Amino acid sequence: MQNVKKFAIIVGIVLGVIIIVGITLAAIFHVLLDLLYIILAILALLLIGAVLFQVYSILMLINTIKTVRSEVQPLVASVQETMGVVKDTAKTAGHTVSTIGNTAQLTQEFAMGPAVRAVAAVVAGQGMLRVFLGKGRVRSQAEARRKQQLEAMQAAVGGGE
Repeated sequence: MQNVKKFAIIVGIVLGVIIIVGITLAAIFHVLLDLLYIILAILALLLIGAVLFQVYSILMLINTIKTVRSEVQPLVASVQETMGVVKDTAKTAGHTVSTIGNTAQLTQEFAMGPAVRAVAAVVAGQGMLRVFLGKGRVRSQAEARRKQQLEAMQAAVGGGE
């Protein structure tokens, strides 16, 4: 980019020098009016060329817009179809989740609930039998944890001395 900038500056300076020298020479030889007509003719040709390039660019723009429109319409139709499929999938997924939830609730009520109650009754019965038969002492899990913590603290204090 820097090279292009330097080149443009150099070309601008050279053209400026040529124009100044040309106007000076035309003034010396008294042909300023002829130089003016030549410059106006060149500018008119450049203006016509610029207009033709603008017309060409507008035609290319119109052609591009037509192409984009013809390409976008099938794309929009495809997106709408995909959205329909996504909506149907979401509905199906919602129904599936609802069915799984109902099945889990039924399993809990009719299979797991009675089984858990039966196991709890057996464990409670075993505990009661141990107490009544004198083979055990009722001790809660909290008491067992407290005893383990106390033993650990005593071991730590005894090991530290």
